[in-house]
Amino acid sequence: MTTSVTIASDVIDQVGLDQAADFQSRVTVFECVECRTAGDARTEPAVVVLRRSPRLSHLGVAHHRCANSQVRDYGPGDLALTGETELVPRVLGLPSPTGTRPVLLLAYEEEVTVTEDGGPPYDPVIRSLLGDGLHQIHALGKPSPRSPGWRALIGPGTNVQVSSSAHAWLTDGDMYVPPGWRALAEQAGEVTLMMGRLEHALLHAVTPPLMAYAEAARRGHLVAGVVDVVLR
Repeated sequence: MTTSVTIASDVIDQVGLDQAADFQSRVTVFECVECRTAGDARTEPAVVVLRRSPRLSHLGVAHHRCANSQVRDYGPGDLALTGETELVPRVLGLPSPTGTRPVLLLAYEEEVTVTEDGGPPYDPVIRSLLGDGLHQIHALGKPSPRSPGWRALIGPGTNVQVSSSAHAWLTDGDMYVPPGWRALAEQAGEVTLMMGRLEHALLHAVTPPLMAYAEAARRGHLVAGVVDVVLR
């Protein structure tokens, strides 16, 4: 069954033809960004809407009856990456000269890079995270600097919360924490927090290969910092 998904030229100009085509090809069932009800592009016309703000650019889908395909700008506080449905938490152990480092990864689906006024493309979430005190990394093996003001709360049970001095980035996440990882984090009193974007297939894979994270770092899609951790 074919889909009917319209994407306007000004959206394509902002995100690039490849990103636009990849997103368009994945749309089937969706939640309309306008009326917040379910839709199915296989049975009714749909449109792609690019929502932009200083902290997030997001490609969404709307019923054709609700909106036209367009670029829509939002203010600094109106569109942000904050909910448990938008950030996927995972724990990792990375080898280092002093032993295994406990890593907490918060990943979001690779959305879009955007351009403004003819400048180079950028990821507004990465830009915001750097402004909040995390650091750009290009390899997994090198320890990250500390990021004062950040804190990770893990537990009770599978609950996880992450915040900086300026924002609550994850308020109600759900994550299995192996006892071995918890012991490493408890002994260190801190964890390396990595945040960034992963391709759709990697984000939802059960156990993505470590090289997938290494490639994301090499491409500038991950930022990190050593942060305080509270285990409950």
